[in-house]
This record gives sequence, C-alpha cells and structure tokens, in this order.
Amino acid sequence: MQNRHLKNLKFLFILFLFISQPAVSQSVDSQLFIADSLFQAKRYTQSLKLYEELYNQEEAATPAMLLKMAYSQEAMGNLSKALVYLHDYYRFTGDESVVKKMDELASVNGLEGYESTEFMKVQKFLYDQQYWIFLALVAVGGIIIFMMLRKLKKHNEKSPSLAISLALVMALGVYVLNFTQVKDRGIILNDNAFIMSGPSAAAELIEVASQGHKVEIIGSKDVWVEVKWKGQKAYIRQSNIQSLL
Repeated sequence: MQNRHLKNLKFLFILFLFISQPAVSQSVDSQLFIADSLFQAKRYTQSLKLYEELYNQEEAATPAMLLKMAYSQEAMGNLSKALVYLHDYYRFTGDESVVKKMDELASVNGLEGYESTEFMKVQKFLYDQQYWIFLALVAVGGIIIFMMLRKLKKHNEKSPSLAISLALVMALGVYVLNFTQVKDRGIILNDNAFIMSGPSAAAELIEVASQGHKVEIIGSKDVWVEVKWKGQKAYIRQSNIQSLL
C-alpha cells in the first residue's frame, strides 16, 4: 500500500513538472514582452528592472535583451554595467562590432584594459574551439602513427619527417590545452574605487579608479580581489568589481 502511495506521489510530481514547464516559459515570454514595450517607450529604468530579473534567471537572457540593457545603462550613465552587458553580448554572438563599441567607450572615457590584438583574438579562438581542435590533433596524430608503423613494418625503415610531424602535432596539442586559457577579467563597477597595494584598508593606496576599467583577476582573499593594475599586483574590494564570464 505504501509503495502504491509513493508511486502516486512520484506520478503527481512528474505531472506537475511537465505542466509547469510551459507556464514558466510563458511567464518569461510575457515578462520579456512587457520589458520590450517599456524599452520602446523609453522607460529605461522600469524595463531594465525586468530585464535584470530575466538576466539573473539561468538561460533567460537573449542577445537582443543584452544590447537593450547595455543601451539603457549607458543612457543612465552606468558605464561599467553597460560594458558588462556588451561583454556578455559578445560572448554570446562573437559580434566584432561590439568589440569596436567597447573600444570606443574605453577610448572616450580613458579606460584601461580594453586593448585587443590579433594574437589575443587567435588565443580566444583556440580557447573557444579547444575541444574540437584537440580531437582533430588526436586524429592527425593517430594517422601519423599508423603511417609510421606501416612504413616500419613494410619497408623496415623509420621516417624522420613523420616523427617530426608527430612531435609538432603533440606540441600543438600541449599548447592548445595549457597555454590558450582566457585570463579571468573583471570590470570596476563604481567610481572612487580604491586600488590598494595589499588586501587591507591599512595598505598603501595605489590609485583611486573610476568605473569601467577592465582588469585581470588573479585571485581573492576575504573581501578583497587580487588584480593586475597597470602591470603591478593590486587589490580591490569585491563590492567594487564584477567578474566577467
């Protein structure tokens, strides 16, 4: 009898999940429609509140929504948040025009950390495609090994050129796996953010930074985040920085 009750409860639970999924989806769509309507009416504060609620929900953000959030934040003077959302948009889409927009904002406002080189773009591509590149290299390495063994068995001779090719493939695989990681970055959220020489309010003050600067994040200690600031190690309070995904 007890087992029967448990089965009934499981069935009701699964049925509830099945029914609730469309309702959740409909709720998200409805909230997004209302937010879009408020944005079109230039009621940016109200639309932004709804957008941010959706943004905090897993997989609820859309590229179009992120652009509108960035525009709203820029219109309200919140440069740091605008840059965070532009970064998220770029992460979703890979749209290079957004990189240009971020570079323009950085240039106009004298912001650090937005330098972008061709080498950095190649690094990002290798990191984004790391899994597939590694699989391709494994396949190529396997073919080379097969050719080497075949030549050794058939002609009883070694192939220096194939050995060099295999070494190059292995070296490239090691590089892709270990040296293409994208460094953790963060954006300073607030004006008058203290950049300190150590993880303490009593440490030496290096600089008072404005919002919007992008910095490399090295680690964290208590309420402090260790960053690289203008080539040197420094610390900033967690409340003054938002890490980028």
